[in-house]
Amino acid sequence: MSKNLRSSIFSTAQQVKELVPSLFRSGLLSNEGGAKAGLMLLPVQARYRFSTAREVEQGYFACPERIALIDDDGQLTYRQLRNNSRTVASYLNQLKSRIGAEEIHLGVMARNGRGIIVPIAAKGFAGGHVYLLNIGSSTEQLVGCIKRDGINMLVIDEEFVPRLPDDLDIPVIIAHRDNKEHTIGGYTSLDEIIATHTPEPLALFPKHGNIVVMSSGTTGVPKGVVRHEPVLPTVLASILNKVPWRANMTVQMTASMFHAWGWACFNIALGMRGTIVTRRIFNPSHVLEDIETYRCDAMISSPIFLKQLTVVEGGEKIDCSSLKFIFSSGNALSPWLVEEVHERFGKILCNLYGSTEISAAAIASIEEINAHPTTAGTVCTGTDMVILDEDDKPCPVGTPGRIFCWNSVTLNGYTDPKIPLSTFEHMVQIGDRGYLDENGLLFVLGRADDMIIVGGENVYPRSVEEVLESMPGVADLYAAGVSDEHWFKRVAVWVVRSDDAEGAALTEDSVRDWVAAKLAEHSVPRDVYFVDCLPRNATGKVIPAKLVPAVS
Repeated sequence: MSKNLRSSIFSTAQQVKELVPSLFRSGLLSNEGGAKAGLMLLPVQARYRFSTAREVEQGYFACPERIALIDDDGQLTYRQLRNNSRTVASYLNQLKSRIGAEEIHLGVMARNGRGIIVPIAAKGFAGGHVYLLNIGSSTEQLVGCIKRDGINMLVIDEEFVPRLPDDLDIPVIIAHRDNKEHTIGGYTSLDEIIATHTPEPLALFPKHGNIVVMSSGTTGVPKGVVRHEPVLPTVLASILNKVPWRANMTVQMTASMFHAWGWACFNIALGMRGTIVTRRIFNPSHVLEDIETYRCDAMISSPIFLKQLTVVEGGEKIDCSSLKFIFSSGNALSPWLVEEVHERFGKILCNLYGSTEISAAAIASIEEINAHPTTAGTVCTGTDMVILDEDDKPCPVGTPGRIFCWNSVTLNGYTDPKIPLSTFEHMVQIGDRGYLDENGLLFVLGRADDMIIVGGENVYPRSVEEVLESMPGVADLYAAGVSDEHWFKRVAVWVVRSDDAEGAALTEDSVRDWVAAKLAEHSVPRDVYFVDCLPRNATGKVIPAKLVPAVS
């Protein structure tokens, strides 16, 4: 046996050694529903790996009558979710034969709820590939993904049907429809399939394909990030060790399920035999009301949503004391936002740092966030990380550099093989700059390509945003580097005023003075633009090209 193989086996064994105890501590393996569920644990794992199909199948054996999902269309038990998903899987198999396809290449463009969970689970039962399409995609972007990735069947919410091209020649299934009494464009729907289709036997061991998540790119056709159904997601050990997630919890989810963060968390919630509470459209008042109504134990969210939840008029009267933790990801946390969340919900905030390509890279526990509000946490179990300087040399402790990572759920590549990956050895560049401190805590400074040099000094626009977030009168903002004929680059900010006297009182000079009092002169924005709103995509990220004036 080679030295490398022995090292790989030892590393995997160590990761399993960490993962299994964390599953017991969470209460999952001790709450699997009796002898039958226990006997099915390994066979289900062998058939479906750690897929959505695996979670709903094992949930069916362990706790069939427990509520798995509460969404805009009502409630589903684990039995119903499993049976509905298997029915749709059977339909997809028949559809594959009807169109003469060798494999299922299923595109899904749907908001949170059963309209996205059922097709993803069905893909696991039937085999094949699934492509999670960004709900903000234009017709051009949607067509680009379909053609590039060979999508041969599409599940889509009714509201997005107008974005379909007239010459689309693949079968279309409606995921969610507002009016169940009529059909849309002659297309069948998931609820019609579930009500009328007679399922045929499914493969005992389906041929697992890829999960493809689209990057949140703001222009052009989104990159298709490819990963296999995970066999051993060792990063789960860090999540269960750092986050007080326990079996049978009720989890409110505002994170978008078509994006990597939401997709990962709804699978974890189902894997923990929990109840997911979600809505298709984010409304901060509805979120707080759901937490109170269903006595939610946890909330899965992102900073863009958390900010809105802390300023809901009358929101302080809604009882959210049932929450045991809030798990955030998708954007960086700022000290101001951490303070606001703590004041509203208590000191229960955790954070995950990662990317669409890498998945989880680091996790900050409640205690770590309390002590270091800006930390991304410690590196996840089973994750290799290195921080390199511009010469590809490891940076000393405390010195910023480019972050490279790898773990068992890192991407396998892109659907377009011509798109290059920036790598170092086996690790992939995450696209951010940061550093590790002497305690192993990771601090992320911002996107590597966002850093600008002003008069010979490095400036991270994120640092300017963090300062301005706490300024009275600022409801929303974005900072970026723009060209300067003398300094090469300068800082610019786009500010949305709050709807009050403090917002009305904001001026360009008052914004500059606020930054100047807290940061060095080279970080003070030369340009201050007041706008009615910031153009954001479906995951809450600002689209620089749509700013006025635009950032190229």
